[in-house]
Amino acid sequence: MTVKEAAHPVVTGERICKIASSYGYVDCDVPVYELLADIAEPGQRPIAVVGPAMEVLGVIHPRELVEILGKPFGRDLLMRQKVQDIMRDAVTFRYDEYIQEIRDRISGDLEGGVEAQYVLVDENAAFSGHVSSRDILVHAMEEHRRELKTAQSIQGRLVPPCLTVRGKLLSVVCSSVMAQGVGGDYYYARQFAQGKWFLCLCDISGKGVSAAIITAVLAGFLHSADLSLSLEETIRNLNDLILDTFQLNKYLTGFFCVFDELSGELRYCDMGHSFFFAVEGTRMFQVSEQADNVPVGLVADVTPVERVLRLSPGTTFAVVSDGFVEQENRNSDSYPLDRLGAAIASCENGDLLRAKVKIFEDFFTFKKDVPQRDDISLLLFRYDQR
Repeated sequence: MTVKEAAHPVVTGERICKIASSYGYVDCDVPVYELLADIAEPGQRPIAVVGPAMEVLGVIHPRELVEILGKPFGRDLLMRQKVQDIMRDAVTFRYDEYIQEIRDRISGDLEGGVEAQYVLVDENAAFSGHVSSRDILVHAMEEHRRELKTAQSIQGRLVPPCLTVRGKLLSVVCSSVMAQGVGGDYYYARQFAQGKWFLCLCDISGKGVSAAIITAVLAGFLHSADLSLSLEETIRNLNDLILDTFQLNKYLTGFFCVFDELSGELRYCDMGHSFFFAVEGTRMFQVSEQADNVPVGLVADVTPVERVLRLSPGTTFAVVSDGFVEQENRNSDSYPLDRLGAAIASCENGDLLRAKVKIFEDFFTFKKDVPQRDDISLLLFRYDQR
């Protein structure tokens, strides 16, 4: 056999030799006709041409040899040569370099769409294997899938598909369905003192993993925040965190409120969101058609405008993300939010959990096989009778 196989190097970590796809090499003085007899198929992976110390001199591409054979006098030409006479220059990388570093250096090849071949060498410049741009792309895709799965798992704990909490006089149901498995919608509901509640629903700019990163930052902030502070101060602190961390590259819209069960007082700040509705019968009444404040993380030294409502027992409210209103069906009609009111009204005794189920069933029936355009999230809360 003229084509030999190098030993597979053993390393730890994400080194480039980990994804090497072949290890074939041939000595430089081997006649071409002997190599041709060893080539099983034209699509065989490249073969390194090495010197006496296994140093890489060049590379042979079997497909090119077959193409030469098809030309007039091609066979006669090849029969008189050695492999070192027809080899091509090789692009080499150290076998123990990190995959990410190599990926950054060959970004032009990856974008070009043509499979490029590289030869790996050890610390003594001896041949160690072959890797292609396709090998690197496949690894990148597998890595992305692993990261996405991890992100989905983390976000599923931060923003579970459904959350139901209940106080003495307040019932809360929250739910989210992400368009890409991970996304930028976030909700939070916590009774931080006896009869006092903090609720929010936020929509982070962008989608996917980058938006999920801000979700994690937001969740960490609210988990440790002193919610006994004024709503205005809480939002200012969050605004400073988002602005300092993401430097205007990311921001979030949101509805934030504090509710007191004893007094029935609801204090809220609409930070660029505006999808806040009171539900009366089967109808949805938008509490404010325009947001009072800019999104969180866009300007420094923000002073949020706070509004106050005095709720009557039996009042139900709904806050939704814009994924609902942006969704279209096969006829390019947008999802009508009035259907939420009908779903809520159809549930006996103000059963918000059942209402949530009906709303999502109706939403997915409406869109049918049309792709979900954005994350959809829902926050329902009801002030019950004493």
